[in-house]
Amino acid sequence: MILIRRAASLVVFALAACSGEPRRTGPTNDLLVVGYDREPDTMNRYATHILEDIESCVVEGLVTNDERMNIIPVLAAELPTLANGGVRMRGDGGMDVTWKLRAGVRWHDGVPHTSADVKFTVDAINKGDWKPESVDGFDRITSVDTPDSLTAVVHYKEVYAPYLLQFVRGTLPKHVLEGRDLNTANDYNRAPLGTGPYRVKEWRTGEYILLEKAPDHWRGAEYPRIKQILFRFVTNTTTRINQLKAGEVDMVALVAWDKVRELRDVPGLRLNHVVGNGYEHVTLNQRHFPPFADVRVRQALAHAVDRELIVRTVLDGEVEIVNGPVQPLSAAYEPNVRTYPYDTARANALLTEAGWTRGADGIRTKGGARLAFTLITQAGFAIRENVAQTLQQSFAAVGADMQVRLMDGTTISGTWFAGDFDAMLHWWQMGADPELTLFFASDRTPPAGRNVNYVNDAGLTELLYRSDRTADLAARNALLREAQRRIAELAPEIVLYNTAKVDAVPATLGNFTGNPTNAGPFWNAHLWEIGKP
Repeated sequence: MILIRRAASLVVFALAACSGEPRRTGPTNDLLVVGYDREPDTMNRYATHILEDIESCVVEGLVTNDERMNIIPVLAAELPTLANGGVRMRGDGGMDVTWKLRAGVRWHDGVPHTSADVKFTVDAINKGDWKPESVDGFDRITSVDTPDSLTAVVHYKEVYAPYLLQFVRGTLPKHVLEGRDLNTANDYNRAPLGTGPYRVKEWRTGEYILLEKAPDHWRGAEYPRIKQILFRFVTNTTTRINQLKAGEVDMVALVAWDKVRELRDVPGLRLNHVVGNGYEHVTLNQRHFPPFADVRVRQALAHAVDRELIVRTVLDGEVEIVNGPVQPLSAAYEPNVRTYPYDTARANALLTEAGWTRGADGIRTKGGARLAFTLITQAGFAIRENVAQTLQQSFAAVGADMQVRLMDGTTISGTWFAGDFDAMLHWWQMGADPELTLFFASDRTPPAGRNVNYVNDAGLTELLYRSDRTADLAARNALLREAQRRIAELAPEIVLYNTAKVDAVPATLGNFTGNPTNAGPFWNAHLWEIGKP
């Protein structure tokens, strides 16, 4: 057994050497190898449709979220607030936010990072000829003033409560991108100029992205402490975990829950657990599959799912069942919402009430159309494949014919953004601010937001925008709790469970904390250091 494992490792090492990966002898401060579940669609943080783990090591935000879900300054010198004068409410109902930038920050090419980059970013997004992943918040900005190189005053046409995360994805370098078409600026999109601790050394399509230490980082010459991080694209969950156990990769972020048990006793590994600020769910696309526009159909399918069985069997009890998009970590969390316990009798009754009758094959029809749709989910993600199969059986039991289409992680990202699907099994990893407008307001369908349910409820939309325009935190949270109750009544998606996060890292990796938000576990990679166990 030992000889076979050693031979396999030698083969992988030889392949890595041929592919151009740097030679390695396990995790060191010279090189850390990460087994990563998908290849980025782009390194442009504003354009990517997937988590920005790799990108955030290169392009820093004005702020980020720490491991306790606090919003902390990065390129900003401080957080603008009403108390410190950084936020001013105008008499016309608008709001001005003054960002003081950190002095001494330079782009990787040595050019200073300034307020002109903040203004350029806003103007580039709002110009309209480029479609970033989301324009939420930016389309509420009327202009940006730059009274000096380290001050950007952002003028909003209305109060926008989540303003602190407006520039969490950073800024675009004006001196590199001004006058260019951002849709075709592939030199930037594949190797963006940033201010972060790392820069892109090589992106070998289909294989890996290698980041190297950026010279003269603003935090000090000692940062980052690990010189190179290699993200190897290993889309299959089992393969990724096997490579981790064999020592062929040093780290796997977001370990699949069904793989946690087999990693608990692997020598040299540490499992870092955090409760996730996100949730796994089935998106029901009301625009692409019209039967989902009937709330009774959505509620019926929710009642058809035995979530407790899925958590106990497929997920090995590693997650908790939840009932909405805001998680218990948040002060805005509302526990008292309508729930959909497993109840096939209720599911059948709702479908019959909605006019769907069973045919000879057991599948329901209405007006000559079958209740048949396709669910997409990520290929190589064994848990999702197994959950999808369970959902398929559950829906069939109440007369709905669901087929499963597996797609690689990069392709599925573009598909959801285009809205070209019936249903999708996936998660949203949320930021520290509990904004829901981006996901459920009727006018926040892509590219304006992430409402890929295409839910269109005027009352909910009004409520969400009212929460955005409420600066008082307690009042805003009350509105968000009301919104959660409305979302639960509408059942625009089938909420399954919380995305508890387990990251497998070297036991000798110091200063790794993980992160419950969509900032991801690489939020403080500049501090990581391989030391003694």
